[in-house]
Order: sequence, then C-alpha cells, then structure tokens
Amino acid sequence: MTLSSAPLDGPRVRRIALLAVVFVLGFAGPSLGDQLQWNPLSVCRDAANVIAKHPLLVSFCSQADEDHIGLWLVRDLEVAATPVPDLHEVLVSAELLYRSDRAYSSGELPLAEEQQVFHKAGNASSFAMGIDLAYVYIHVDGGSFQCLGKVLGLGCVVGVETIHLPRHVLEGIVTSWEAKHHTTPWPLGETCERCPFRCR
Repeated sequence: MTLSSAPLDGPRVRRIALLAVVFVLGFAGPSLGDQLQWNPLSVCRDAANVIAKHPLLVSFCSQADEDHIGLWLVRDLEVAATPVPDLHEVLVSAELLYRSDRAYSSGELPLAEEQQVFHKAGNASSFAMGIDLAYVYIHVDGGSFQCLGKVLGLGCVVGVETIHLPRHVLEGIVTSWEAKHHTTPWPLGETCERCPFRCR
C-alpha cells in the first residue's frame, strides 16, 4: 500500500477532522471512569492523611451501570508519581473484608439495612492498587461512608455521595479484629464503648 503525497483539499480535511472528533467523543462518552485517579501531590497527601486516620474504605463505582460494594481494610499506603509530570496517585495495600452479594446501580441506593446482603470475602489476601478518589468512600459516622473526593472538596461527578452499610457488617469486623488483636485500630466512638463506630 502506498500513501499519496498529494495535498488534502479543504472539505476532505474537515471531513477527517469531524470523523476524528466523533470517534473520540464516542469513546469518551461511556468512559466516565478515572476522574480523580491522578492528582496534584498536595491532593494525594491530603487523601493519604485522611485514609491513615480512617483505614476502612468502601469501593463503589457510581458511574458504572452496576457495581458491587466492597469494604476494605487498608494495611499500607503511599503516594507515588505517575508518568505525567506533577501528577501523583494514592496506592493502597488493602484487604477485602466484605462484598455485596450482588451489584447495584446508583439509582438503587440508599437501601434499607434489611435489603443489603453482604458476605465475608473468602480470600484474605491483600491487593495493591491505585485508587480513584471519586469511587472510594471513607468512614464518617456509624455505618456511613462518604465519597473521599467530596470529603476533600474536589470536583467530581458521582451518582452516590454517601453509602450506608448494615451495622452487623461493621460489628463483625470489630469482633474479628478484637479477637485477634485485643484492641481496634480505630479510636472509639463517644457513644459506643465496644466498637469504634458510633452505633445507632
């Protein structure tokens, strides 16, 4: 196959440019992932500081058609450089503790506690991954977890800002942790002597 060296005329150039724009928008439209995966260093440090104080994270991609809700315990984290100058990401080593039995759409949340079914993760191995601050939720009170990007005041599009987990899931984590370590890695809530979450 040979390429023509003839110059392109105006209408042909416009048609090619229009096709290129349509092609790019066609892929960009449904791909609403990676909103806050890579951020300035100061944002990543702020996120890491918040996670270090509240090592339970909920994962849920609210821009997907459906996604499972996962509850993770962060074991370690670091802020790492990315291939793009001046952009960094938060890498966490975390253990999946609980996962919802089925995937949910953003429109289905919030659910009543009795409608939520979670099971313990069978594999206790840890995963190392970069996190998108728009799709991880940090513990704020009781069984409530708020989008980390929103907690940090960052601009992001999310279908769900707060996720509520059933009390028995959190109590199960505390009971398991105390049996192994005789203490919890979180500060105790003011209204609950037994668990670090303010149980209602």
